Amino acid sequence: MVNFPPEIWLNVALFVCDNELRNLLGVNSVFFDIAINLRWKDVDLMTRNTSQAMHVLSRLSDPFIGNRLRSLTLRLTHVKQRSPRLDNANVGHPHQQFYSTFRRVFKVLRRDTQGPGSSVSSSPKFSEVMDALIACSPNFCNIQQLRIDSWDLPPSYDIQPLFKSFWSSFGSNLHQLSLGGNLEGYKLLIETDPILPSLIDLQVEFTNNVFRVDQDTDAATLVDIVAPFINRLSHHIKFLKKWSWAALDLSDFFLRLTAFPRVERLSVRMAFNIAFQQNASGLKTLLSASSGSLQRLDLRLNPSGWPINPIREESLGQWLSSCVADDKCFSHLHALDIYPTIIPVSLDVLLTFIERSSSTLKELLVRDRYLQQTEARNVIDAASQCPNLVSLRFNLMRLDIGLLDHLARKLPNLTHLWIALEEVLSNREVGGLGHAFFEDLKGRSYPHWKLRDISIWQGGQEIEHDAMLAFARNIPSVTSLFLRGHMRSL
Repeated sequence: MVNFPPEIWLNVALFVCDNELRNLLGVNSVFFDIAINLRWKDVDLMTRNTSQAMHVLSRLSDPFIGNRLRSLTLRLTHVKQRSPRLDNANVGHPHQQFYSTFRRVFKVLRRDTQGPGSSVSSSPKFSEVMDALIACSPNFCNIQQLRIDSWDLPPSYDIQPLFKSFWSSFGSNLHQLSLGGNLEGYKLLIETDPILPSLIDLQVEFTNNVFRVDQDTDAATLVDIVAPFINRLSHHIKFLKKWSWAALDLSDFFLRLTAFPRVERLSVRMAFNIAFQQNASGLKTLLSASSGSLQRLDLRLNPSGWPINPIREESLGQWLSSCVADDKCFSHLHALDIYPTIIPVSLDVLLTFIERSSSTLKELLVRDRYLQQTEARNVIDAASQCPNLVSLRFNLMRLDIGLLDHLARKLPNLTHLWIALEEVLSNREVGGLGHAFFEDLKGRSYPHWKLRDISIWQGGQEIEHDAMLAFARNIPSVTSLFLRGHMRSL
């Protein structure tokens, strides 16, 4: 083996994909170190399978491995132990008798093959996994990203010692914290007083406590515990995500939030008619106060209920209209992801938001509203005033060749286009939209369109491959379908 300096081998590794690097750990010490880092820099630990979790923790207990960990996802799930009484209760069923006999025979045969004195060990308990995780945590000093999912973990479990060990080990280094679970779990975590001076990415997703229905307690937890916790981090947060699946009015929660002077991305997802039953001014204030730094806004406020009801949409439409009165709201954005409601006047509101960010907007995603031809043309015309726009995604009632021409003419610098269609678009139809459209498409060419990727969906699924190839053949710059990279089949 040629004895090159490590710097040269590190440069060589830049040209090798991760999967191949994992297979090169035996080449030399440099590749070994790279391969071990790739294997252990990200760990997803699920307590549903306690045996597997303990196996992973046995490796992480070695500082040589544990110190390499950069991102930890912890999925806390309690699995109840099988009750002997339950087995006895079903003893009269023929199927249960058969399976019980089979399990006993299998255990006897397994003990025989393992030799005298051997026994089949039971799976570790949840508490044993927690103890092992706490014991390993001093090795986690280099973790920068932590995700904790505890949606179905009963609040009776005392996991505060685990949280305390985490903050002691890597709290000062943590850049990203993502939390998902019921509000009782949030209360337990925040009570451990985490100190997170380096945190710039905070993602909170919550629901009601499914183990104890108490709306008043959940609402108080949000206002008196969760909101102050978020506010303590407000001065250095750059990405803030707040998703709620709770059946709670969040009006007071948003009114309690302070300004986030450095936030660059804000993601809010919740049912507007549930989350803002009294007052949505807190969310509007947050958008206005953050406008100086906010670049990416994901606003998914679709009202709950099915089918779509215009009456249920009115409060969201009125709130969006009220944001027009504040010039700071929706201004100077780089990316906008929004549901504008199905109310006709809301389309004018959307066009105003696009205009406010015309000098900076790069990505536009209009969700869940299927646009008529005239509406789509209005959105395209507004988007054409955004010189930096490279990505457009929207839903459309019907695509015809005239609208495709309009897209190519008005948005020549667009590189990514995603359209979901209401009507069937098929190259194999005899007559109808599909046949007429693709016959017209044969006579078109868009050599000046810079489109690199195109995605067309219908009925919740991708349209057939042959139809997509028809688009690609007439748009020479296209090299990717459905964001899957280079197309070798063209």
